[in-house]
Amino acid sequence: MESPKIKTNMDAVTGDIDTYDTYLKKCIRTAITMRKKGIKSNDIVTVCSSTHLNTSIPIIASFFLDAKPSNTDPRFTVADTAHLLKQVNPKMIFVSPEGIELIETVINQLDMTPELVIFGETTKHTPFSEFLKHCEEEDNFQPVEIRDLKETAVVYFSSGSTGLPKGICLSHLSLLSLTFKSNQSAMVLSVSPAYWTSFTVILLTTIISHSCRLILPEFDAETFWSIVSKHKVNHVFTSPMQIAALLQFPPPPQEDLSSLFAIVFGGCPMPEHQLMKLRSYLPNTIVLYVYGLTEISTSGLGFDLSSRHDLQFCVEKPTCCGRPLPGFAYKIVDLETEETLGHNQLGELRIKTEYVMNGYYNLDASSEWDSNGFLRTGDIAYYDEDYCFFVIDRIKEVFKCQGWQISPAKIEAVLSSHPAIANAIVIGLPHPTDTERPTALVVLHDKFVDKVSAKEIELFVERNINDSHRLRGGVKFVEKLFMTPSGKYKRRLMRDLVLGNKL
Repeated sequence: MESPKIKTNMDAVTGDIDTYDTYLKKCIRTAITMRKKGIKSNDIVTVCSSTHLNTSIPIIASFFLDAKPSNTDPRFTVADTAHLLKQVNPKMIFVSPEGIELIETVINQLDMTPELVIFGETTKHTPFSEFLKHCEEEDNFQPVEIRDLKETAVVYFSSGSTGLPKGICLSHLSLLSLTFKSNQSAMVLSVSPAYWTSFTVILLTTIISHSCRLILPEFDAETFWSIVSKHKVNHVFTSPMQIAALLQFPPPPQEDLSSLFAIVFGGCPMPEHQLMKLRSYLPNTIVLYVYGLTEISTSGLGFDLSSRHDLQFCVEKPTCCGRPLPGFAYKIVDLETEETLGHNQLGELRIKTEYVMNGYYNLDASSEWDSNGFLRTGDIAYYDEDYCFFVIDRIKEVFKCQGWQISPAKIEAVLSSHPAIANAIVIGLPHPTDTERPTALVVLHDKFVDKVSAKEIELFVERNINDSHRLRGGVKFVEKLFMTPSGKYKRRLMRDLVLGNKL
C-alpha cells in the first residue's frame, strides 16, 4: 500500500476515489480510535451499512485489532437483525443513516448497549468522522500480530435458506484462501453488500493485487453496462438474481465492454439457457459459475482462468461449477447408504479442507462433519470423467412425489424459460397418496399479468419435463417471492404461507 498514486476504492456513481495511502490512513486512524474506546482482541464489531467508500474501513480496522467483524444489512427486517445480533452481541456497530432506526429498535429489544457509530451526521450517536481525525500514534501504529492463522478472524452468517442463519467462524487462513488471481491494477466491480462473504473476497483480492475496487452502492440493471464501459471494468462477481435482471437489459451497442475479462457468479446454480444468453451478450468475456459455501471460505470448486483446459471446460460444460482446487478433498456420498460414489453418480457433495470453518459462533456444529472429517455440504452433485462438478440441488429442498425424488431446480429451469415468467420457485405440498406434489409459485412480468393462465404454465412444464416432475400441485401466482438476507429464497416460509392460505 505504499503508493498513493494507485487507486484502491472508487465510487461508480460519484467518482469519488480513495488512494491506497488515504485508505490505509483511514484504517489506521479508525483502529486507533476503536482501541481507545475499548475494542480489543475477540470483540465483535458489526457493520450495518449500504456500500460506500468507508463501509470497509471498520472491517480492516477490526482485523488490525484482532477484533471479529460480523456484518448485517440495513435492509433486513427487525426480526432478521435481532436474530443475527443476538448471536454475536457486538460491542460496536457502524451504521449508515438508513439503518439507524432499525439498529436502535433491535438493541433496545435485546437490551444491548453497543456503541453506535454513524456514517454521516448525528447528534445522538458517535459520528464516524471522529474516527478519521489525525492521531499522533498513527505513524508508529502496529497491528496485532496473529500467531495462529487458524484462529477465528471473522464471523459471517450462513444464508438461512434451509433454516435460521448461524454465525460461521472463519479463520485467518480461510480469508487468505478467499482471494482470487487478479492482474495488478485491474478494475474489479463490487456489487456485494457487506453481509455477503464475497464482499470480503473482493476487498482482500483488490488489496493484495493492488487493484481498484469499483463500488456500486445499489445494483441497477439499467445502468450496469454503462458503468462497466465507463470505468473499463475487468472483473465482476455477481449473483444469479442480478444476472437474471441484467438479461432484461442487453448491453447497448454504443457501450464498449472490451475490457470485461470475466463475470463470475455463485451462491446457487442458474438455468443453462440464462447463462448462455448472457454469454451471447458478451462473446469475448468469460462467464462462469463457481461453487462455494461460507463454511468452506466460499470457494470450494473453481477454474484456473489461465489454463487452456479449464477455459475449454467452461465453454463446453456451461453448468459445471468448477474442478477440484488445491488444498481440498472431495467425495460424493449416497444419500441413504453413505457409500462413496464414482463418476456420474448423484449424491451429497462432501468436502475436507484446512480452510473449513472453525464452527458456529456459540453453537454446536459437530453434526456438520461426517466420521471421516468431511463437511456435509447439503448439496446434491456429481462429477464427470474430467472431474468437472455439477451441483443439482439442495438435499433439504428435494422431496418425494409418488416415490420419485423431485428436484425443484430441474422444474425451475423450465419455468425460467417461459417468456411470461419473471421469477418462480417450486415447493412440495402435502398430499394423502403422493406424499408431496410439486407446486410452482410464479411471479409474472407486468405485461403478462392476467394474460397467462396457470393451466398454460402447467402444460408448458409438462411438455418440457419428464412425467415424474409435472406440476401436480398446480401453479399459484404471487406478487413476490420472499428472500433470505443473502438473496436466496425462503422456501420453508413460503410453503408455510401457502399451507396457511396466507400467500
